[in-house]
Amino acid sequence: MKIGNLTTKSNIFLAPLHRFNDPAFLNLCSKMGAGIVFTGMVSSYKIVSKGIDFKIIGDTKPIAVQIFGSDEEIMGKAAKISSDFFDLIDINLGCPSRKVFESGSGSALLSDLKKLRRIIRSVVKNASVPVSVKIRSGANKRDKNFIEVGKLLEGEGVSMITLHPRTVDMGFSGRAEWEEIGLLKKSVKIPVIGSGDIKNYLDAERMIKETGCDGVMVGRAAIGNPWIFREITYYLYNHKIPEKISLGEKIEMIKMHASLLLENFNENYALIQMKLHVPKYLKGYSGINRLNKILNGVKSIKELISLVEKFKIWI
Repeated sequence: MKIGNLTTKSNIFLAPLHRFNDPAFLNLCSKMGAGIVFTGMVSSYKIVSKGIDFKIIGDTKPIAVQIFGSDEEIMGKAAKISSDFFDLIDINLGCPSRKVFESGSGSALLSDLKKLRRIIRSVVKNASVPVSVKIRSGANKRDKNFIEVGKLLEGEGVSMITLHPRTVDMGFSGRAEWEEIGLLKKSVKIPVIGSGDIKNYLDAERMIKETGCDGVMVGRAAIGNPWIFREITYYLYNHKIPEKISLGEKIEMIKMHASLLLENFNENYALIQMKLHVPKYLKGYSGINRLNKILNGVKSIKELISLVEKFKIWI
């Protein structure tokens, strides 16, 4: 699909996931067919003061950076800097985190449209790549303004909107109200991506059919499951159920993930990230509780891989 002048590989995207979206994971999701992968949320102040410290591995393209902030000048400068490294700049207007909200960033901007307009205008003006925005339905059920916000974004030159149809005060609780994605789609001409409660290929197909959205963004369901992008694409185009991923395939993916991290970063960082990811890759198997008890004490990637290999005989 097209986002401004950017062509993506598919219309199934990896969401910006804090902590989990390390460069190796983005590379694996990209290889598995994610149309575009997003970094975790990055502070615009950090980009301006310290530059880009995110390493892009190999052929991880297209790749987007998600930025947040409350100062229009800083956001514009961050967009200009980021344009030299990334294919798309995404602005976070959906983070329900109290810390981000209280700084006047993220979802707090949904309640201050004058300020939001100034920030969007600054980012679009300074970016040399397309700009997208991820939003929530509104601050709460009484103040759902996603259609008004969507029209504002389109008018200021944003190339794509992703809607997670929960209010800010819902966090990740309750049900994502997909019908709101359809309402937004009917209200703007730019691409609209649906997000929220996509757990598998059936959910992805249903969201597209029910809302008419241009694509879907997969978040938590992709953690430990980069294959989900291949599965969704295969099902949408072939209408056949994808083959189940075997334990052997999962262990090989863990090894690949660890290897990419070791090749590009120090072992300490690689170990921190793999301790996050391994339980997600192996979730649901009978030996997972035993593995988790041992995993925290692992001191090297070699030891971690050895532990994962033993996992085969525990189930």
